[in-house]
Amino acid sequence: MSIEVNEIQRRFRYNGILLPDVPGLDPREVRDLYSAQYPELVSAEIESGEVRDGVQEFSFRKAVGTKGATRRAGKRLAALSAQVDAEADGRVAGADGKLVKALNRSSVRRCAQAWSAFAHRALAANPQQRDASRMTPPSESLAPLP
Repeated sequence: MSIEVNEIQRRFRYNGILLPDVPGLDPREVRDLYSAQYPELVSAEIESGEVRDGVQEFSFRKAVGTKGATRRAGKRLAALSAQVDAEADGRVAGADGKLVKALNRSSVRRCAQAWSAFAHRALAANPQQRDASRMTPPSESLAPLP
């Protein structure tokens, strides 16, 4: 009886996307390599599947959770909005109204409008989702890295 050696082909999947294998790198190094294109992979977990028909599939799973999001997000945003209004009306002598100046810049307004549009579309698509502070955009909607 002879022993037959078969090469195992690796497949890497992330978010439904099949990522090409990089020969010579272990799965952790492949994840680190693709994290330049998909930043959320930096903290992703690697799940290895069984070897079937000479193919082993590895899945990258994002770490669960949203940084800084709490159930009190609405209260924090209301407090921030009240502070901006107070600075704008001159009732509070903030640090020369830096917050108001920053929020009045056109680039900041355009960014805020884009995120607001995203939140409204996401809520319209999933009316059961009521906590807008916990919504995260899909990676396709983020700007590509330079």
